[in-house]
Amino acid sequence: MLFAATSCKQSLLDIPQKGVVAYEDFYHTDEDAESALVAVYQSAISLISGAGNGINNPSWNVLINAPGDELYWGGGKKNGSSEGGQEMNEFRHTYDNNIPHLSVCYKRLYSLIYKCNLVIGNFYGEEGEKCDSQIKKRCVAEARVLRAWAHFNLACYWGTPPLVDHVLAGDARPTNCDHQVLMDWIIAEYKAALPDLEERKGQSDISGAYKITAGACQAFLGKAQVFNEDWEGAKASLKAVITSNNYDLVPGDQMADLFHVAGDGNKEKVFELNYDYNEGIGRWDGQYHFQRNLALFFRMFHNYPDFLIKTEGWGNNCAPTVKFADAIMANEPNSARRKAYIATYEEMLVDYEYGALDYKEDGTPLTKEEKLMDPKRGMNFYKYDELYANYGYFFLKFMPWESDLIPNDPSITDENRTIMRYSEVLLLYAEACAMTNDPDGLQYLNKVAERAGAPTYAALTLDNVKKEKWFELAWEGTRFLDLVRWGDAAKELAFKTDDDVPYLFDEFYVHGTKGKEVSGLPHKAKIIFKDDGWGELGGGFVPGKHELYPFPFDVIELNRWDEATGTGLKQNPGWE
Repeated sequence: MLFAATSCKQSLLDIPQKGVVAYEDFYHTDEDAESALVAVYQSAISLISGAGNGINNPSWNVLINAPGDELYWGGGKKNGSSEGGQEMNEFRHTYDNNIPHLSVCYKRLYSLIYKCNLVIGNFYGEEGEKCDSQIKKRCVAEARVLRAWAHFNLACYWGTPPLVDHVLAGDARPTNCDHQVLMDWIIAEYKAALPDLEERKGQSDISGAYKITAGACQAFLGKAQVFNEDWEGAKASLKAVITSNNYDLVPGDQMADLFHVAGDGNKEKVFELNYDYNEGIGRWDGQYHFQRNLALFFRMFHNYPDFLIKTEGWGNNCAPTVKFADAIMANEPNSARRKAYIATYEEMLVDYEYGALDYKEDGTPLTKEEKLMDPKRGMNFYKYDELYANYGYFFLKFMPWESDLIPNDPSITDENRTIMRYSEVLLLYAEACAMTNDPDGLQYLNKVAERAGAPTYAALTLDNVKKEKWFELAWEGTRFLDLVRWGDAAKELAFKTDDDVPYLFDEFYVHGTKGKEVSGLPHKAKIIFKDDGWGELGGGFVPGKHELYPFPFDVIELNRWDEATGTGLKQNPGWE
């Protein structure tokens, strides 16, 4: 009876929540603005790095790279733990076939937009009357840039996503935004934010690469203008980044460092998301980490070179395609860039240090020939007779290094995630110049090629820009979007009946024994081409459909287009 009597008194339930600031008491001071902005950057990190839904590969990595022609999305065999990315790689995905990568990225982009809208809406107000300090103005400007960047990615991958420029009510039913209207808004947002942003304080300003600066905003603006085919506007924006002298290319012998802790915040980084291991917090368990669940680790090696972490990985092999490997080897077989990005099978076995394995029992170093006869090196075919989708080349660019590891952990690394590099700025500028017959772009095209140790170009043509951008920015999420906007996707990504998939076998072993018998021959890659059946499963780029991703199934179901009210989402062409 006493319980029943007291349970009726609602006032007894009004207990102040400890450790929490009430909404109405927040969003006032400069400190509040900076704290709210931290949540925005954290949301961006979650977008880029989080796996989500039990996926063992960051969905963002799959979204931006799987549909290109640079990597096979494969594992030890066909399908398996990377099946979702593989289906996207082969254009076999459907919008309702339980591939969660698309849904994860789509929702996290809007989650980032929501966090940005909280900062902008609460600290900007009507016509900016709440921005009564430079700190608040800067925080709002950084949030506006990240909000525009999120919308830019939505526009690139989904074409006509909703434009959300304020915090929506719970019953809102946002609808498609015309693509051109969205691009115009994105460009206007970058321009509006620019005056309130800080400049990077020179090429040695490491922290200036970790936040949205005026240079980052101008780079994003120039890229959006290139995609919008505003060539003159793009040239002006990108040249401003170039002439700021706040950025430069690192030397060729430091190219491998660009994607590791050793290169964090260097002079080539226009913007990157900063990971900072905090010993007081401990392991992140991969929730906000890119390399933890990267799933691009090598597979089936007996031992790994000293510089690589020793965790095998569980996701896939993701080796360079025949097309990419042949092209870069023909263009620059011995360049610093090629060696920083990919290695041949033989290079993997003899060109890197293997600790004690490099020496005989008496301390004498092994010769190259002896290394190639070493049974402790090379592929370990304990499970399969061949390595699926491997042409004898191994992807190095983003492979995690021992020097990237956080303290006392064998698999979680701490390198930053690059969003925009200076080399992309130079190549975007070169493209804008090529489209306007402006010879000024040639010097910057050649600056990228010369740094790489690759042949330079005698003329500035769009074809030369395409070629150099393919090699320089491989696996950085530019290739698929470029092929689409250049009108090359149907040609470069179409299924070909004779496009058999390569399988790697090592001649050191007797084929068919799963590595149980050795042949007496030295380690050497033998490539076996097979039809793995992806064409029969409907693989290959379909014009009029695969230029865009489908809106996620659950998003469409919750917000289906209503003809009567003109609200909700229309599915993209070909995905209805």
